[in-house]
Amino acid sequence: MKRIINVGTKVALTALLLNASSQDAQGFALNDGVFSLFLECNNDGTALVFEGVDGWQYSQDAIGDMTDGDSYDLTGMAVFQDGNDMFVAIGGNMPLLGTGLDRNLDKIFPGDLFFTPAGQNFQDSMEAGNLHAIHFSGSQDSGADSGLGVYKNVAAKGVGMQNFGHRTLDNYEALVDSSEGNFYGSLGADNPYFNGTGTGYNVIAGGDRVANDGFEMLTATELTAEGFNREFLGGTEFFGFKFSLDAIIPPEPLKDIDSLRGIAEGYGFDWDGQPWDGQLEGYDGTISNQQTQIDNFQGEVEDYQDKINDHQANIELYNSRQLAAEEEVERIQKDEINPLNRSNDNAAKKVPGGEANSEIRKELNARNKIVNNLNKVEETISENPQEIIDNEDKRDRKQGQLDDVPSLEEAIQQAKPGASETIQDAYVAVAELESQKEAWDEYKQNNNWENLNLQEKLALQNNYGGDWIELRNDGSLAKQEQELIFFNDLIAGFETEVANERQGKIDNLQKQVDNFQNKINDLNQELADARNTKPQLEQELNDFYNQHFDTSNDGSLQQKLADIRDNSQQKLDKLNKKNNLTPAQEEEKAFYEQNIIETQNLLAQIDGTTEQSSINNLLNEANQYFNALKEEARDSDRPDGLDSNNFKTYTAEDLTVEIPVYDNDGNIIDYTTHTFDGVQVGDPKTIGSEYQRREFEAGLFEVARNQREQVMIDNGVLSENEQIAKQQDIDSRNAAERQKAQVVVQQQEQIDQKNDLLREIEETLVPFIDEAIATEKRENMQERIAAAEVENQREQELEEQFGVRTDRNIGGVPATREEALARLNDTDSVSTPEPSSLMGLITVIGAGLAGLGRRYKHR
Repeated sequence: MKRIINVGTKVALTALLLNASSQDAQGFALNDGVFSLFLECNNDGTALVFEGVDGWQYSQDAIGDMTDGDSYDLTGMAVFQDGNDMFVAIGGNMPLLGTGLDRNLDKIFPGDLFFTPAGQNFQDSMEAGNLHAIHFSGSQDSGADSGLGVYKNVAAKGVGMQNFGHRTLDNYEALVDSSEGNFYGSLGADNPYFNGTGTGYNVIAGGDRVANDGFEMLTATELTAEGFNREFLGGTEFFGFKFSLDAIIPPEPLKDIDSLRGIAEGYGFDWDGQPWDGQLEGYDGTISNQQTQIDNFQGEVEDYQDKINDHQANIELYNSRQLAAEEEVERIQKDEINPLNRSNDNAAKKVPGGEANSEIRKELNARNKIVNNLNKVEETISENPQEIIDNEDKRDRKQGQLDDVPSLEEAIQQAKPGASETIQDAYVAVAELESQKEAWDEYKQNNNWENLNLQEKLALQNNYGGDWIELRNDGSLAKQEQELIFFNDLIAGFETEVANERQGKIDNLQKQVDNFQNKINDLNQELADARNTKPQLEQELNDFYNQHFDTSNDGSLQQKLADIRDNSQQKLDKLNKKNNLTPAQEEEKAFYEQNIIETQNLLAQIDGTTEQSSINNLLNEANQYFNALKEEARDSDRPDGLDSNNFKTYTAEDLTVEIPVYDNDGNIIDYTTHTFDGVQVGDPKTIGSEYQRREFEAGLFEVARNQREQVMIDNGVLSENEQIAKQQDIDSRNAAERQKAQVVVQQQEQIDQKNDLLREIEETLVPFIDEAIATEKRENMQERIAAAEVENQREQELEEQFGVRTDRNIGGVPATREEALARLNDTDSVSTPEPSSLMGLITVIGAGLAGLGRRYKHR
């Protein structure tokens, strides 16, 4: 809700809408005031009395009310406030880069745009220090010495004579027809705002550039993009700019008790007779105590936050150590333990029956792969039909819900009773307004509305006898039209929300239906594939068994075992032919003798039979037999590699292993050396001794891995403990923040009560504050206005030298350098146009007509 602030309690800006809780103009609306602009030559000027309307406000200036030709015709201006941005558009025939020449042979530009608050004329506003101006052109005559932008504390000056124009507005008005009501845009020639006999102010004499004024020049295209309609102004040239509303709406002054006391005592007010000092002291004491509590709670918050930060640092440390330990556990297992275990598994192949068992285990894996696949297929065939039925039932239920979703029209009707009161009122309002609008639309169509200009439309609308108004005088939409659009937008938003909710429900149900259907399709495909695959797998399993009973098949298990047996027999025969066998060869001989026996025993289980059970029994016992072979390998005296038909022997390097030592962060910082003492340097390498050596090394690495795993677990626990402690400190910090927030609320209540008292004091002292502020501002402006008057005096001197422009002393703005130089060299007070001069004749006639139509202005 906007609140009008009394000008006496602020800084002399009349009737500006301000939000009392803020110190800037963000989101405010400028309620009223006057924007005015004159050319540097004062050949034309325009003003806009701002009314705080929504959207663009246009001020059309009278056409042809200029002197010295169409280039000096201003056609009006428009303003638009959008949040904190104030947009200004200016129309006319003078380019932004100027035209004609002044007495310094510089181009003549539009002057500076002035703004005054409502309730004061131009002169009073300037003297009171309330005049603002926007410097937006390349004017060399303006005293805006800090560049383009918004200026405050402005003293204005006139440079009309400097630009071969008019020093006073009366002089300008005397040479044109000033009878139009929009002679100065929103103002007629007879107005109390401008002083026609005084200086024709058109540029800044001095002022202070407003910091962060948000000033930005805009092209006609950029203005159009903001909604500006150039058709409302006319003219050939359009330009504009925007600036921040903050720049012309000063912040609410602070309630400073010492300043208020000084003002009161300075103007004889009995301050000591009021209870204010005691009341304020009480508020200050309470606020101070509360601030101490706030500071204490804030200290607790910061202490807990420090602890939280420490916990977080520890959590990150423990997590990094946990990760490092986890990575080392994986490395030790992969790079150290697993290779040693695989080598010991392979050692089982080097004892009698080991090679045959290896082939049997390969076939075991092949059979199990087929059997597992067949079991999965049979499970699919068994379970999928019921799953299909279940999913079809779920799909059909969701399809039923989807079919029951109401139409959009039904959904809107169902949603209306639960809609907000605003939406329900909007439906009622639209129903009433649309019935009126229909009659108006029919009237418009019957009267060729679309082909009429604005004035014709307004006239037609004025003659309409129905209950509808579409346009206001400035061409913007009237209240009824705006309400209809607004309420329709509300309804459209509500119905869109209903439509989106309905569509979301449809999409969700359809997605569930599709998901169930996809599941059904997948189950049916799995069932079909399983039914097709089952015979293939059964045949594959049957072929597996048959191939092992076919003695002519080199790939049969029987043949593989026979080959292993026969190969051992050949090597045994070769050793039997040798004399004086080495101990290693004796061990090899014993191995082949036993290997033949073990292999033959395995072969005998399937040799000569075609029963699958014989193969299955052999396969099913393979893993148990493998474990027995590993135990045998651990004690085997068979050579583990031969060197010239003899044992390889151990070196010192063979019997040592290095285990890493870690720091707290999991980095390897050293190694411990361990020696396998099961054999001595120089002892022969056997299957058993190597098995035990690898087992010894694997055990050492197992210990290292387990230690790292424990470090990983310990750091995980430490991290969790830190997480718990961190959360406890977070809870404590939040509790302290809540306590602080409660005191802050209580303190704010005291501050608000103190501010209410200060406002009460300020309102009591309004007359004294008004006088103090006004006096200070006027005193501050005196020097600046005096300096401006010195410059205005130069205008007076030029007018005395060259004479006031009349129908007989036309003068005028030179268009060329030669003409300007000739004019500067001409010292006559009166320059009468040649009778043959068409422009001179028109000017004389025009001035005469203007004189007949001119009314006396009371100021």
